[in-house]
Amino acid sequence: MTLRRKIFRWLAALVMLFVVIPFTGIYFAQGAIVFPVPKRDGAPRPDGGFEAVTISTPDGERLNAFYHPPGEKKASILVFHGNAETAINQIGRGKILSDAGFGVLLVEFRGYGGSTGTPTEAGVITDGLASYDFLKGETEGPIGILAHSLGTGAALPVAEAREVFAVALESPFTSLLAIARYRVGWMPGFDFMVRYPFRNDEIIGDITAPILIIHGTEDRVIPFAEGEKLATLAPPGTAFIKIEGAGHNNLGQHGDMTIVRKFFQRELAAE
Repeated sequence: MTLRRKIFRWLAALVMLFVVIPFTGIYFAQGAIVFPVPKRDGAPRPDGGFEAVTISTPDGERLNAFYHPPGEKKASILVFHGNAETAINQIGRGKILSDAGFGVLLVEFRGYGGSTGTPTEAGVITDGLASYDFLKGETEGPIGILAHSLGTGAALPVAEAREVFAVALESPFTSLLAIARYRVGWMPGFDFMVRYPFRNDEIIGDITAPILIIHGTEDRVIPFAEGEKLATLAPPGTAFIKIEGAGHNNLGQHGDMTIVRKFFQRELAAE
């Protein structure tokens, strides 16, 4: 074996060891990283007037969601949960909206909360669309959207594809490409390795409904700058609320739902 061939084989081995194998592992591990499904004990028990419903998707999955019919407002809100959460965790937020007279559907994603299937970007967007269509079949009133964190990546495509009267986004991101760069120092040349890019930045400009964006300045999961930048890409008139001192998961302690409720009430009245 010539010296040149030996050097080539050593270089090939090094590339496999330090590049191909690690990046292959990262690529296929992204499902668990992007969609960490929390474990649950027993069947969830909704309260506050919510009932468990099952939503069928066009590709054969069955989603375990929670529904509260509309009251005096006649309008309804789709609520998209974030990372490492399930629909049942949104009961408190949903009750604030139902107490204000809105109908509420707490959206569930495939693989979460005992629903069938495995979450993917295309899959959870399909789930969002199926949830909208289910809600449309339950009521003739207008529909709005409230989404947090990862849920904004499924909610915005729904708002683009379906008619909604308002969209509220909490702790949103421009894309998961940007979050990958922030979290792990991801190099732009390796963007092709991100399996689920969730390009909110490419969608938000096409939304015709009024938009509200809320972001905490101390968010360490999705940086405040992400929400701020997304607001600049949104249509003119988009409202951006900066909450000083709030993190990613404690917006409720800073009165976020009061802001959201008033936003939906105002936009519904303007219909």
